[in-house]
Amino acid sequence: MGNRFQDIMDRVTDHPVKRRCAVVCPDEETLEAALDAERLGLVEPFFFFDESRRNVMDGLSALHTRADACIVVETPEAAAEKAVKCVRGKEMDILLKGNIDTAVLLKQVVNKEYGLTTGRLITHVGFLDVPAYHKLLVVTDGGMVTYPTLEQKRAILENAVFAMRAVGVEKPKVACLAAVEKVHESMPETVDAAELKAMNERGEITGCMVEGPISFDLAFSREAAAVKRYDSPVAGDADILLVPDFVAGNLLAKAMMHTGHALFAGVLVGASAPVIVTSRSSTSEEKINSIACSAVLARASLS
Repeated sequence: MGNRFQDIMDRVTDHPVKRRCAVVCPDEETLEAALDAERLGLVEPFFFFDESRRNVMDGLSALHTRADACIVVETPEAAAEKAVKCVRGKEMDILLKGNIDTAVLLKQVVNKEYGLTTGRLITHVGFLDVPAYHKLLVVTDGGMVTYPTLEQKRAILENAVFAMRAVGVEKPKVACLAAVEKVHESMPETVDAAELKAMNERGEITGCMVEGPISFDLAFSREAAAVKRYDSPVAGDADILLVPDFVAGNLLAKAMMHTGHALFAGVLVGASAPVIVTSRSSTSEEKINSIACSAVLARASLS
């Protein structure tokens, strides 16, 4: 099957302009991943250290001749503020979280004076390369919006469509997941799924094809759809899995990764630039995949 993220990396490396990545409070793992991404031709990294992590900078020989790419400030909060202001001012194109509390970084991202808000909801898009599936998948939102309303689900969906179109899927197929395929008033996710499909049919949600409510097995497997006689272009061919809530998305993505051996990349979409908020357990490969996807998204949002 190969690594489907390689196609995205090739698109980035083929482009003559390299996006600039602001790395906030990098630990050794994040720093190495950013430097590896630079060696691969994905981005040009700049590092925003706080004083407590100066030893990380001093201990890495690769940075000894890169003083112009390293900024040191007093605190993690100051590092996050400086990096966000650089992204806001178009000096940087991507924000990558290092060893800093996510809430501290996001507080700067949503700052009303100098942050990266656009009026759009900021949501998490998880790209997954699942060996058992025939193409790249998105699961959303399993990392940002906890229990979304219908309007928030619409925003989550539209951000995911933007992301998929940016990586080359012209008209993504969206599966609004539920446990069943029929609308039940006692199951709010089925009601919301049906309404999102209706919005798509009315032309209120564009650039994609929306199906729902639809169960995971039907969205993922053509064979299951055939057995259950579920007729939809999205069945067994979904590009985006829109989950009912944060918990479902988080569990689904991690299950695919840890039991299905899926490769992963995660990006926050909806800000004026891509924001990468990786888990402490994220591998270097996940960080590099996320940087590659963010570079493509940055080009799309800037064009």
